[in-house]
Amino acid sequence: MPATFILEVPATRYVFVHYHIFKNGGTTIESILQREFGEGFATLHGPDSNSILNGGDLSRFLCEHPGISAVSSHHLRYPLPAVPGIALFDCCFLRHPLDRLHSVYRYLRRIDSPDPLSRRARLQTPREFLVQTLRESPHLVSDVQVTQLASSGAFLRPANEGDLERATRIFCEAAVPGLVDMFDESLIAAEYFLRPAFPALRLEHTPQNVSAAPEPGPRTHKPEDRLVELWGADLYADLVRVNQFDLELYHRAQSEVRRRLFLVPGLDDRMADFRTRCAALAAPVPGGIPERVGARLQVQSL
Repeated sequence: MPATFILEVPATRYVFVHYHIFKNGGTTIESILQREFGEGFATLHGPDSNSILNGGDLSRFLCEHPGISAVSSHHLRYPLPAVPGIALFDCCFLRHPLDRLHSVYRYLRRIDSPDPLSRRARLQTPREFLVQTLRESPHLVSDVQVTQLASSGAFLRPANEGDLERATRIFCEAAVPGLVDMFDESLIAAEYFLRPAFPALRLEHTPQNVSAAPEPGPRTHKPEDRLVELWGADLYADLVRVNQFDLELYHRAQSEVRRRLFLVPGLDDRMADFRTRCAALAAPVPGGIPERVGARLQVQSL
């Protein structure tokens, strides 16, 4: 009979990692993580606005901060690292690239910032702003999401088919792939598939950092018609051309989110429950006392 030994090994630590792409619903995701993880949630930043954090930076931070179970960062870039003893559950939300460009403009126009781009947005129409940005700053308007996923955000050349394939693989292999225009659906699927590691995690939300006021002017039936009105057909066509890979990534992302949602049992009931929780969260709280923070940070080992 062979000798049998029981080896003492530490339990696997689970960490939720949110890769926050600008104007892709990330502030809402951060509000969920703050509520659910409390002091176990951290945002990570580099020393300046153009900083890039990589997998090594994330690994060191997590090893030095054992109490952290969820992080979010504008500066963190793929690939997701392998950290001994830690299982990382990555989350990344994408958006229709042209809708995202207009959202960036509206945000820059709304904020009171001395940043040159923000100052220019406050002085220019949507068309003027994007015409100048397209001429002078291709990295800000050309396949931004593909570049962020496939090339760690470094704009070295125009994106190509290889970048699209890498970005698609990263998105489809994420623990929580999401789309801004399928926000609830993305989170309903995530809530179900995260249960083995985070059995009490609840992802209901209220939208954060959104433009409250509708834009002036006539409304049309199709979102793309609205952008043609704002930008002009020639600029719209130019922006479609320089975002061909982002547009394809967006369509592939739709298929992946729908695939995961299709796998969720009792979907209609789950969706109704999720939206009821979102509505309750948005309702005023008597006495202004918020829901307990970090009360659901109970992580179960597999």
